[in-house]
Amino acid sequence: MKTKGLTSAEVLERAKDGKNVLTQGKKKSLFSVILSQFASPLLILLIVAAVISIATGELIDGIIIIIVVLANVIIGTLQELSAEKSVEALKQINASTAVVIRDGAEKEIPASALVVGDYVILEAGRVIPADLHLVQTSSLKVNESALTGESLAVEKDCNDKSDEKTPLGDRRDKAFMSTLVEYGRGEGIVERIGDNTQIGKISGMLNSITKQETPLQKNLNSISMVLGIAGVVLCILMFVCQIFIYDTEIIETLMISIAFAVAVIPEGLATVVTLVLSAGIQKMSKRNAIVKQLHAVETLGAVNVICSDKTGTLTQNKMTVVRWYLCGEEKEAGKVKTEDPVFSKLLTGFLACNDAKYSEETGEEIGDPTETAFIKYVKDNKLGYDEIMSGISRFDEIPFDSDRKMMTTLDRVEKSGNTLNVSFTKGAIDSVIVNCDRILDEKGVRKITNEDVLLASHCAEKMSSEALRVLALAYREGDEKPQEKDMIFAGLAAMIDPPKEGVKETVDQCHHAGIDVAMITGDHKITAFAIAKELDIATDISQSISGAEIDATDPEEFRKNVLNYRVFARVSPENKVQIVQAFQSHGKICSMTGDGVNDAPSLKAADIGVAMGIGGTEVAKDAAEMILVDDNFITIKNAVMEGRNLFNNIKKSVVYLLRSNFGEVVLMASAIFAGLSAPLSTIQILWVNLLTDTAPSLALGMDVGSDAVMNEKPRDVKSGILNKGDYLNIVIQGVISGCAALFAFLFPYIARYGANDIAGVIGSDPELLKLCRTYCFSTLAINELLMAYVCKTKGSLAFATKESWNNKVLNSITLVGIVLQLSVLVISPLRSLLKLAEVGIGDILIIILIAVAGVLVNAAITLAKERLDIKKERNI
Repeated sequence: MKTKGLTSAEVLERAKDGKNVLTQGKKKSLFSVILSQFASPLLILLIVAAVISIATGELIDGIIIIIVVLANVIIGTLQELSAEKSVEALKQINASTAVVIRDGAEKEIPASALVVGDYVILEAGRVIPADLHLVQTSSLKVNESALTGESLAVEKDCNDKSDEKTPLGDRRDKAFMSTLVEYGRGEGIVERIGDNTQIGKISGMLNSITKQETPLQKNLNSISMVLGIAGVVLCILMFVCQIFIYDTEIIETLMISIAFAVAVIPEGLATVVTLVLSAGIQKMSKRNAIVKQLHAVETLGAVNVICSDKTGTLTQNKMTVVRWYLCGEEKEAGKVKTEDPVFSKLLTGFLACNDAKYSEETGEEIGDPTETAFIKYVKDNKLGYDEIMSGISRFDEIPFDSDRKMMTTLDRVEKSGNTLNVSFTKGAIDSVIVNCDRILDEKGVRKITNEDVLLASHCAEKMSSEALRVLALAYREGDEKPQEKDMIFAGLAAMIDPPKEGVKETVDQCHHAGIDVAMITGDHKITAFAIAKELDIATDISQSISGAEIDATDPEEFRKNVLNYRVFARVSPENKVQIVQAFQSHGKICSMTGDGVNDAPSLKAADIGVAMGIGGTEVAKDAAEMILVDDNFITIKNAVMEGRNLFNNIKKSVVYLLRSNFGEVVLMASAIFAGLSAPLSTIQILWVNLLTDTAPSLALGMDVGSDAVMNEKPRDVKSGILNKGDYLNIVIQGVISGCAALFAFLFPYIARYGANDIAGVIGSDPELLKLCRTYCFSTLAINELLMAYVCKTKGSLAFATKESWNNKVLNSITLVGIVLQLSVLVISPLRSLLKLAEVGIGDILIIILIAVAGVLVNAAITLAKERLDIKKERNI
């Protein structure tokens, strides 16, 4: 007798426990998103500099700095608003309605109104509205890919018994919220609703996981803090020196200190890094990788562990027939003789006993992957699918069920003008072959022997051990009703979801680049290892571990041994997060790929989460920092390569900016501590920093990349963005550039008066001071524009190789920058704005000569240092 379900009174009482909805995490307001952008120490320093500038009357200086700050805030806010939608997306995929039995009547209600104990009816096409215990199943197949990551539908069986320790993908007597009924019917009782469901647990995990700062963010914040402290200390020293030693007026001293602070702080650093990362995002999008968050681009370059999903990423997500067994022999799919009558019968049977279809409109197979594999085989080998099926029409069938493990169709087969009823049966070999009393071989139909059974069974067992999915086929002729006894055994077909083309080579390239590749999948351990071995991800079964084994292992013990594993099979969402965090505990920068709802927590926990663009759920896409448009592992490798190139370019930009600012510090400090007037005003320093520093550093950030970066090991994120050699280059190059500019500052006086009483005369003659500053300002600007080529060129003399000139953007910016710099010397309004003296052609030539001389000295010393470093490395 059919159940009457819950009564209205019972529903009302149980509804007090809450609705069948997911609790959303606290959403950040627009104001809090904007406010969080000001957490950068560098932006805080710039804001302080802007306030001081405006307070002391340098309005233009302050406005320029504020514009820089606002640009960074706006870009960062727009990026963040497009992310963090994971939990919202979870609500969108839930079922909107459910069919239940209440008070003895079948009715459709909102899914949110379900309570524990409700009796739910399931049918094909419906999204399961809550976690259910199945009490009745009829050929029920549920697609749980959103939860487990595996695309094959799971056959449900209400007679199966599972518990909490059973992996999700093996709980055949359960149905889970947000999964899809693909085939058959079923009935179940609601066990869990809302946050208590498996999907609800994932939602809770998403809310609890906090993203860590990327290595670049940490490094830039550290550099900014050091610069801030150094700036404050030097400004205080400068102020004290001016007041107590040189007896300078307070207002003038404040102006000099502000100018010095502006020289110390690289105003363009935050802007350049932001714009370079944005450009990197655009470049990656052209290579099928959409990056959602700016700093994720740089993180990719530091990745040393890639945890990849198997189905659809490493493999094609299309079951493919790779072996046949007929006439007592196992044969590769490509080596079978298609004209063989035994093979023809075997193939016809698998096509007839098949519910999959071929769409002429899309050119794709539609249906269960194990059934579409046979259509795909015929199409790929051009065996004439339409011709084979044109004479076959089904008129009866026995659907597949998990007890029989077989499916049978009864077809009218027309051939050569004759019509014959043929009953085709496919299924597990153990179920099929025991119902066969005859066998088909090259000589025709004969009685089956024990040797035939053993030979076929051993072959099936061998293929299964290689992770192949094996189906047997048998048939009967002349029946009016489908039967599954006294059949003729025709043979076996073995299939697998094969690796994508080029993935094996890509995995090898990752290993060569010092990147470990691990497979994390919901598939079975043997199947996962077989694919991993073929792709060189793992070499021994001992490198594989299942989710059940992880759960049975002490968490600390698993964390210690995680580096020994390369295949993680049949894992739960909690396992995936545990795996990622275990890798991270060893200092690894971990990339995690996934497509299902079950992957969302681990995507968010990883240093860089990568979601599938084609087969990925919205939840996975929103939790990830990067989306693969083509769902291809090769794209991940390309993204890592772009990330490495981008980091190298950012490094060039940062070195260039810091050496430029250090040169200004050397110039300002040496002049002021020597008792001279400040060689540059605040507005002049800002002109140099924002126009002749920022633009070239941005061009360096977009420098031409190289595939050779994949020959290098991943960088150590603990070492920071700059190493000792970089800091030494900054100091050496800054000192030489600063000295060149200081010489230019002194040149007009020395040319006119000699080297006597420099401080006294320059300070007392405003026109001479203006001329000296003009020389110094122009020399410094041109020197810094050309120094970009020294920072760009590695291993050879700057300007002397093709590599020096392959950045067209830098070439254009340098040319425009020099023209613009010379223009301010001859255009009266610009000259007045920057407080410069009027100069002639001779003066300009001298300025260019001093600037170029400083660059060439720097280039020669830098090259000599690089070659010395190479010799030291070789000796080590």
